[in-house]
Amino acid sequence: MSGIAYSVADGVCVLRLNAPPVNTLTLPLLDELRAAIRQANADANVRGIVITGTQEHFSAGADVTMFRDIQSDAAAIRISRVFQEAFQEIEDSAKPVTAVVAGRMMGGALELAMACHSRVCTAGTQFITPEVNLGINPGAGGTQRLPRLIGVEAALKMLLTGQPVNADEALRLGLVDAVGKAGERFEQTVGVQASACSVTPQKTRERSFANVSFGEAEKLAARARPELIAASVILECVRTGVEQSFGAGLRAEQEGFARCMATLATRNKIHVFFATRETAKAPDLAGVPSLPITPVAVIGMGSMGAGIAQAVLQASLPVVALDENAAALEKGQRRIRESLEKRVAQGKLSAERLAGMLASLSTTSDWAKIAGARLVIEAVFEDVAVKRAVLANIERAVSDDAIIASNTSTISFDALAEGMRRPHRLIGLHFFNPAHAMPLLEIIRHRAAAPETVATALRFAKAIRKTLVLIRNREGFLVNRIFLPYVKEAFWLLEEGAEAEAVDRAMVEFGFPMGPLTLMDMAGNDIFVHADVVLTKAFSHHGATPALVTTMVARGLLGQKSGAGVYLYEKGGHTRHPNPAIQKIIAEVQQHAGKSPRVISADEITQRLVLRMVAEALRVVEEGIAQRESDVDAAMVLGTGFPDWRGGVLKYARDLGLAGVRRQLENLASRFGERFTPPSGMSDGR
Repeated sequence: MSGIAYSVADGVCVLRLNAPPVNTLTLPLLDELRAAIRQANADANVRGIVITGTQEHFSAGADVTMFRDIQSDAAAIRISRVFQEAFQEIEDSAKPVTAVVAGRMMGGALELAMACHSRVCTAGTQFITPEVNLGINPGAGGTQRLPRLIGVEAALKMLLTGQPVNADEALRLGLVDAVGKAGERFEQTVGVQASACSVTPQKTRERSFANVSFGEAEKLAARARPELIAASVILECVRTGVEQSFGAGLRAEQEGFARCMATLATRNKIHVFFATRETAKAPDLAGVPSLPITPVAVIGMGSMGAGIAQAVLQASLPVVALDENAAALEKGQRRIRESLEKRVAQGKLSAERLAGMLASLSTTSDWAKIAGARLVIEAVFEDVAVKRAVLANIERAVSDDAIIASNTSTISFDALAEGMRRPHRLIGLHFFNPAHAMPLLEIIRHRAAAPETVATALRFAKAIRKTLVLIRNREGFLVNRIFLPYVKEAFWLLEEGAEAEAVDRAMVEFGFPMGPLTLMDMAGNDIFVHADVVLTKAFSHHGATPALVTTMVARGLLGQKSGAGVYLYEKGGHTRHPNPAIQKIIAEVQQHAGKSPRVISADEITQRLVLRMVAEALRVVEEGIAQRESDVDAAMVLGTGFPDWRGGVLKYARDLGLAGVRRQLENLASRFGERFTPPSGMSDGR
């Protein structure tokens, strides 16, 4: 099947991208597109050309799988040059070329459209230059044509932030020439207008620059980590195009792309990019039918329940929210409404869509009102007895084939399934807080779960646009199993004499968005202690919960919600201040243990915290908890903020070299105990 559907009517040649499912721009498709442009130019009956996709979607951009094959600078330069030459042939067309686009115009798709002589989009179209988030620069002319269309300052803002621009803003900036509605023969109508108005096509590369300012862009680029060179490369490419020529800018793009691809940070970002797209693949479920997922019921309207309900509403699915506590129900409903109203104020949601979402939410304290639910998600307190009681109520309320899910973050599903009449309909859906915003969803498959139950959970995750990771049942599952020991190690470091700020600073410098102690103050130190009890019981090598944190919780130092934790906080604020009470507790703990504080270097802090995660991640793989090693990397990046440019916890370990990691773990185990003991599978350094 041809990747370009070619047709001519009323003097307009329509070149429709026809490469399902998302019209990815591959090298063969570029060859077809170039040939079609030549054919249209040679046809005396053609006055103008339209390049389009469907009324909902133009193209997903360049085929990023090509990046996996890049092993040299020459290969990177070749790919960039092939795309540049293809788009230049479009721009050099003697007959006017109009791009009629829709959907999310990302990367190479936008670069293609910018090479056309005019652009028309539908009202819901978004324009995005996401390359910087992948650690690369646009390599198909994007750093040259975008500044010529919308001005240098606006272009650099798009290029360096990756933030989307909507259709109205694109029209204001000059990125598109018109915004219309999708409809029958829309492309042909626009093509006739374009051919009538553009007797002599205006090439984008020949436009003059506006708003030539590099000040803000230089500040943005300077904030990037030194390992990530994409921002500085983009700035350099744009500057070259402004100060020298379009051709020089294209050459800078080619060379910059090669430089980016040669860095470990970019290769790691690409590893994570592909890892997140592999997690949903479950070969053993191929062909397994799924059950209906709507309407959805959410039980418990605390912060997690409200977040889950909002995540479902944002996917345009109806929700029934149940809580036996009327005050909690009202508070949860208000939390959802205020969160969505904030999105409207930010321009991320229309008022009409908000009204539709709120109309799709119903609340109740009556179990009979969830009888028609096909998927029920409980999000009540993290306690086995409480959850079992709720699961029993759900089973009595819904039909026998309804799917019942638990949002537990640590409890084994074998324990939750005990006493259920239909354990084969139970599945784990572990959301991360805030559930409506965090992209990851752990799906926990316990031994009694029926294949169609698991298949339905996968379908639901995709429906609410979450990146799912399918894992085998075990306390703590995947992310918490690896992450909570890391937090635990942070408290042990405090007990031994490390400064709280030094612990947090070491992890921010490593690449986390915040340190573990700041994070626990935000989440609640009592939440950590409660979860660690479960993991300590399941995994003896974890060791007991540090006395420091149990004492803190006993004395009410829960974190931000109590105004004090590891740090002090002003009422209603999130700014950290030193907490003298912590130093007193640390001294007490040290005295009770008969230990003196010692100076702990930043290197030791980083080594212990990161390798504690590595050790646990290797155990997770050895036990077969995850389907594949890359799932662990994807989950830790999306669920905990592990820096993507380090590739995830296991890719990081492999980059260090597993033989060396094993030796470091053995040394740490000799000093601090069996929690650092390398898994048996590491005995040969693999």
